[in-house]
Formats: sequence, structure tokens, C-alpha cells
Amino acid sequence: MKIRIGDTIDELSLPAIDGSVFDLESVKGSKMLITFYRYSSCPFCHLRINETINNKSKFGENFQKIAIFNCKLESLQKASNKHDDSVFILADENRYYFDMYNVEKSGFGVFLGSIVGFFRFMKAIFIKGYNPFTSMSGAFTGLPVDILINENGIVETVKYGKTTIDHIPMSDVIEFSNS
Repeated sequence: MKIRIGDTIDELSLPAIDGSVFDLESVKGSKMLITFYRYSSCPFCHLRINETINNKSKFGENFQKIAIFNCKLESLQKASNKHDDSVFILADENRYYFDMYNVEKSGFGVFLGSIVGFFRFMKAIFIKGYNPFTSMSGAFTGLPVDILINENGIVETVKYGKTTIDHIPMSDVIEFSNS
């Protein structure tokens, strides 16, 4: 089922890159951004996480950022070594939650995102150093999904991306976190 405004996400438990197991219960009562990303070393994905980390001082006090990749944990650990611990970075190797929430795959969406996001791709690789070949485990043709959840656990905004760079604007995420 696709996630809709008004839904709740009651359960989420996955291995994190720090070796722990993340459980949604541990952040219950917080506002959250949950994002489903692509494969372990996706430059677009890691650039978005980098932008999230760079904006951490602008987010509200009680705001959690959760990034979920469809890949093997070991691959994600290799690809995520430039990120700090202000974002929970999780591996859903078996696509349990990706399938549960109908996270889509689209070769055309990847192609279009690569064309429209060419300069983002170049920034991710050549300026930030996110090598797309570091560890290519997971859904190469996956499309992102962003979910904003209020402190009562209710989905307030959800965006199923049409391309690899189609996310809720960061300014909207910041505004939500402070509302």
C-alpha cells in the first residue's frame, strides 16, 4: 500500500550503519523525516543526506531524520562513511518496508533524473566525492519516497518521487520541523 496523508507508520526496525538496530519506538513522540533511497552508493542519495546534515542547525529540536536504503548493510556502511550520526542510516536488504509501502522502481525515472539532475550528479561525485561504484548493492532503479510525520505519529506529507532527484524541498522539511 502507498503511504497517504493521515496514515501512521507503527513499526520500523532495521539495522543501522553504526551496528545497532534502529527501532521506530526509540524516536516516538518526535517529528520525523523518513526517506526511502536507492542503492548503497547512489550519489544523488548521499548528496541529499549531506544536505540534510548541513541543515541540522535549522531543524527543530525534536526532529529525527531517517534514511532507508534497499541494500546490504556492509555495502551501506562503506558508502556512508562521510556522514555523521545526525541521520539514522538504515539498510532494508530484503525490501521488507520498500515492498510494504510500494516504493517504486523506474528505469525511465533514473534516466530522467540523470538528465535533469546532471549538475547535482557532478556535484555529488566531483565536489562531495560520492563514488557511485563504491558499493553497488541494492535497487539501482529505485525512486525516492519522503515522508514527514508529526509528533503524534501521523503522516502530514508524503512524496513518491518521479525521478531520482524528486524530493520534498529542504525548505519545506525545515519549516515542518519547526512548526
